[in-house]
Amino acid sequence: MKKITDNTFLGKLTLLLNVLVLVLFIVSMLSLLKFDKINVDVVNNRDVYEKAYENFVMAQHPLKQDSAEVAYYSSKLDSLRTKAVANTKDEKKSLAEMITATTETLKEKTKLQADHQASLEEAEATYLPLKEGWDAQNADRDAAKRGFWILAGITFLAFLLKTFFFARWDSKNLLNLHNISPWMKDGNSVSSPYVAWFVPIINLIKPLSIFKEIWEETDYALENKEIVKVDKDNTVDNSELYMGIWWGLLLISCWLMNLILVFTFFKEGAFFVKTNHATMVIVAIVIMILAMLMETMLILKYNKKNKLLVANEDKF
Repeated sequence: MKKITDNTFLGKLTLLLNVLVLVLFIVSMLSLLKFDKINVDVVNNRDVYEKAYENFVMAQHPLKQDSAEVAYYSSKLDSLRTKAVANTKDEKKSLAEMITATTETLKEKTKLQADHQASLEEAEATYLPLKEGWDAQNADRDAAKRGFWILAGITFLAFLLKTFFFARWDSKNLLNLHNISPWMKDGNSVSSPYVAWFVPIINLIKPLSIFKEIWEETDYALENKEIVKVDKDNTVDNSELYMGIWWGLLLISCWLMNLILVFTFFKEGAFFVKTNHATMVIVAIVIMILAMLMETMLILKYNKKNKLLVANEDKF
């Protein structure tokens, strides 16, 4: 049974998945911009639409009372006109006055109803076109939102898959070190990369510490067996700095993405008020690209160390 396995394929597979994640991330960000543009228009038009709707509803209210009053006075006038003929002069006079008063009131109520009807038609003429545009905008926004979340879901799944293979790569490299370095039993276990990458809070720092341990112990093993000779007085090892930059960029990109999502879907209007939306998306994309480039460099460099271990297995 081999003590050291060639794990470079897992590293290369992780890199290929990085490319997929990056492409999906960029497409998702562009989709988010599309949604946000429509969403901002909807929010900006909301006050105008709601005011027109309020005026339309308010214009409807008086007509209900107008209809009831016109019906009441029409019925009253009909009742008075069909009333039995008065017997006395005073009764005739009183009936005539009541008919006249009711007729005048009916005219006033009818005119008021006509005025209110005209106001309703005016409010309706303003509201209905706005409603048509509002409904269309909301339909477009809902479609853009669904499109974004579908892309975001696919991107997240691709990122999880890539993370799994990165953890698998770490685990296999740890297994190599456990097989050739007895003291590694006191370090991270072979299963620790999976816990480190997928358990919240722990995944903020543990993956980096595991990667550093793998890197440093591999360097020690190669140097201890004189497979690699290093002039420590004249050689500057920047690997720890590169790993720190990589991890910092990765955390910033994840934090920035979450921030953009919060301000897009849980705040009114644009996800950033004082900053151009496209600028924020470009910043997020650039940081993600830099993180992926740093990760690519680190994986390729470690793959070379892995190949040296495999080629010199007989020395362990």
